[in-house]
Amino acid sequence: MRRTIALMTDTDEFPPLRDAPKGRVPEIRNAYRYLRGAHASVSGLFDVVHTLAEARTADGDGRGRVPGEEVDLLRAAIVFTSSGLDASMKRLVNDAGRALIPIPGTGARREYELFLTRKLQEPGCEQRLMSALIDVDPAGALVKYYLSERSRASFQGSGDLEKRVRNCLGVAGSRVTSESLKDLDEFFSVRNSIVHSMDYVDVESSTKYKRSNRSVNDTATLCKKTFAVAADLIHAVADVVVAATSAPVPRRPTERRKASAATSAHGHRPIAVHGLDSPPLSPSVGANGG
Repeated sequence: MRRTIALMTDTDEFPPLRDAPKGRVPEIRNAYRYLRGAHASVSGLFDVVHTLAEARTADGDGRGRVPGEEVDLLRAAIVFTSSGLDASMKRLVNDAGRALIPIPGTGARREYELFLTRKLQEPGCEQRLMSALIDVDPAGALVKYYLSERSRASFQGSGDLEKRVRNCLGVAGSRVTSESLKDLDEFFSVRNSIVHSMDYVDVESSTKYKRSNRSVNDTATLCKKTFAVAADLIHAVADVVVAATSAPVPRRPTERRKASAATSAHGHRPIAVHGLDSPPLSPSVGANGG
């Protein structure tokens, strides 16, 4: 079976990935590497499609008629993009979350507290949360539990990226807008059709076994939008981490008096140790604006 689809031209090559954030921000390094690896794989798939199209043109079949096997390469590009997004965003939430949550005043800390407050107010207590509460290191165990809850499931749409990545890490809504995230809903819909239904148009009642058909350029557009938004999220989180780790940490009035007394007595300020027993947060650093 052969299908007619539009071919990529030399000017339609899959665009490069946005460069990694500048400076030393180890909290986003692994997430970016995952995204870069996925981008390289997807770009390679489009290179193969382009090469095969050129070969057909050289053989005199330049009308854009592509075997179904090559259409499957486009479906694979969607799936690889989705896998790269999942891997990258899950690592971003875990690495950046561990750095941001212990810092009072961050949006990530606020989301962490709100999430646990809601969980603890629910009837009963799930086993994983109970285990974290009675752990020998409950603060660390609770952070691990929270980040697992935010990252263990695959991302199913723009709402997941908004709640479980952008808001979770305290990225302002003005930095990565809800509109840019919602623009990926078509990508998620296509991904689900491929993964869950082999891209058949009607798996419940049709006897014709018709599968959805997309052009090379349409597929490339879906993928490049997804990579672009993922890269934007990584850059935004990098800025949040830099701002949070370089900003002065608020202290209680009693702590300020003790620090002042220590300075007077010893001529220098003591080193502050920050943990999850720090004062209530404020939305001043890295708070979500969306």
